[in-house]
Amino acid sequence: MDYNIVVPVENLNGRKKVEAGDLCEKRNGRGVDLNRNWSVDWGKKEKDFDPYEENPGTALFSEPEAQLMRKLSMSFDPHIWVNVHSGMEALFMPFDHKNTTPTGLQSQKMKLMLETLNHLHYGDCCAVGSGCGSVGYLAHGTTTDYMYDVVRVPMSFTFEIYGDEKASSRDYFKMFNPVDHSTFNRVLNEWSATFFSMFNLGAHQMNLQHLTPIKVDQLISIVTTI
Repeated sequence: MDYNIVVPVENLNGRKKVEAGDLCEKRNGRGVDLNRNWSVDWGKKEKDFDPYEENPGTALFSEPEAQLMRKLSMSFDPHIWVNVHSGMEALFMPFDHKNTTPTGLQSQKMKLMLETLNHLHYGDCCAVGSGCGSVGYLAHGTTTDYMYDVVRVPMSFTFEIYGDEKASSRDYFKMFNPVDHSTFNRVLNEWSATFFSMFNLGAHQMNLQHLTPIKVDQLISIVTTI
């Protein structure tokens, strides 16, 4: 039987800090960035490494939150994994720790999936590609790279669902959250529809033996008729 698992909040202690007023906090209660605590290229530091922003923890999977998510990923056989963030509007696939995307048929399927969702729901306005190539910096020890490289989830994504590029760099709440009802409802409706479309497309994509005759418009036709 097919089913979906949703973890609404992974970083509960970090969320509590934000709700208490520390609006720029993204680490957990122990000061660790949970999206740097995974084993793919863990602990590597770039020249501009900022321990406040990217603390990977004292060891691989040192954080209970990462341990729980790893256990969850291995408790069933996921076909799609999506890590949801905010800060911009983007649809990312691996890799984060190097400036490239995977090669081969499955990489083509992932990219086609994201391009189709982008065209269907966002008028081709979202950034699409590898996290590193789109954001412009390397991120080591991320969840999405682990899910693709280690757990072998065939479609491993990071969705950045909102970002206000016009907001002041000091206004963290406005940078990462819609602040009026119309924008909130737009974001909610667009991304909810994106997930439903992804589930429909994913079932079709997993059965494809080749991609040559398949184009974005054809996949849009599939998802709108299912």
